[in-house]
Amino acid sequence: MELGYNSVFEKEQFEHYALDKPNKDFITVLLAIDSTMTFEKSNEIKMEIDDYLIGLKERIDRYNSKKKVKYIFNKVHDRFFRKYELDAYFPDIFESATYNCVSGTALYAYAFDFFGVPYQIKETPIHVFLVAYPQEYNILVETTLPGKAGSYVPSESMMKRAVDELVDLKIYTAEQVSSIGYNKAYNDYYYGDENITKKDLVGIQYYNKGIIFLNDSKFELAYENMLKSSVVYKNKKTEIFNEGVLSLLMDQVDFSDIENFKWLVSYAKISDDTDYLKYKLHNILSNENWEEDNLERVESKLNKIYDLKLRNELLVVLYSYEAERAHKYQRTSEALMYAEKIYKISPDDIDAKNYIALAEIEKMALKNVSAIRLVELDELLEKYPFLEEFGIYQRYQVYLYSFLAANSFHNNKNDAAQGYLLQLEGILGDENRESTDFDHRAIGEAYGEAGAYFYRNGQKESAINILNRGMKFSPENENIKRKIRLIKKSY
Repeated sequence: MELGYNSVFEKEQFEHYALDKPNKDFITVLLAIDSTMTFEKSNEIKMEIDDYLIGLKERIDRYNSKKKVKYIFNKVHDRFFRKYELDAYFPDIFESATYNCVSGTALYAYAFDFFGVPYQIKETPIHVFLVAYPQEYNILVETTLPGKAGSYVPSESMMKRAVDELVDLKIYTAEQVSSIGYNKAYNDYYYGDENITKKDLVGIQYYNKGIIFLNDSKFELAYENMLKSSVVYKNKKTEIFNEGVLSLLMDQVDFSDIENFKWLVSYAKISDDTDYLKYKLHNILSNENWEEDNLERVESKLNKIYDLKLRNELLVVLYSYEAERAHKYQRTSEALMYAEKIYKISPDDIDAKNYIALAEIEKMALKNVSAIRLVELDELLEKYPFLEEFGIYQRYQVYLYSFLAANSFHNNKNDAAQGYLLQLEGILGDENRESTDFDHRAIGEAYGEAGAYFYRNGQKESAINILNRGMKFSPENENIKRKIRLIKKSY
């Protein structure tokens, strides 16, 4: 699914930043989440930030590392932040001085870059914060706490007390702490080894927006924002969120609108629940309000699924629906077209074989009956070897050989007629006779003409014998019985 953008500005800035293009701008892409943002407005905000930081530079240069961080923290907080709100976004800082941990951390990251202060960005399941001078002092920068509490270096006594509590909680053993030291034990637990990037902050902002929309049951908007988040924020939770939201959308979306089919394709790209997807697709296809060309658009959309196995399984559902529908409306050529598509994907599909057998034999049965049909039947069997398994193929063979035998006897072509009759009797063997309903009228015609041929040639005994052969395969056949009665009366 393509990313949905709120504005041309957002599209340009987000894609520019996501692709790591030259001159990508951290502040501008953070502002792009606002649908009313423009390049001119974002430029003004960036200049406002830069001008303020330039004004701090002369004094900052006088401070040592710890005081520098404290000074930057307090000045930025006093100038830009007034109210903490959980659902605030970066542009809100400049509209109402409202911020949260993500937007606040992003602005401090920009300021630290501006002043050359080394830092790391840390993430917990529900929070982000910074650590300045991580190799020297581990200065915690907590954006949600203004004043003295917002920036501090943990003391030795504080670290020892915290680690001792971790030992009491059995998170560390005393031996582990003795081996690595209190400082490292504290840093490993509270700060961790993993850091996130400024690009992750951009993604987390969209992630948080997705959560807000989810809580408001606006599932489409939730997914669109989470999808953007996952482009720049590589985190397992975005995948879990995406699948969860899409599963909700599967039950909420009105699929009578073909435009909404994109949600099933999106779900198919991330879910391994093939049975559910096949079930859902069949339900969607069964919508009677759809226009004819919608099914063509569905095929096009399904072909965009990356997983070949899943794509083929869903295409089989589509083609099976199309073939069944065409068959019900007796559109033979259309049913055959879709059945062949299924057969190409899944040669063992019994429905595809059935539709092919029905369509191909029906097409052949509509043609004039002649010996050329035998050649065509052999060619068809070479193309579709499975045809021999189907009753319609055997019934057509019986009909064809019966007609050819009857016609040959009628025209006094005994050798050809006998050959056709032997082929017919091979098909009418005991095994086939029990499992297939043949055209007994055609059988009656074949043996009736055979009896008539021998009778005309004065071979009454041969006539009776060949008619009795026919009775073995069609015991209740009135045509054969009548011919036997007539010949016997002539004795």
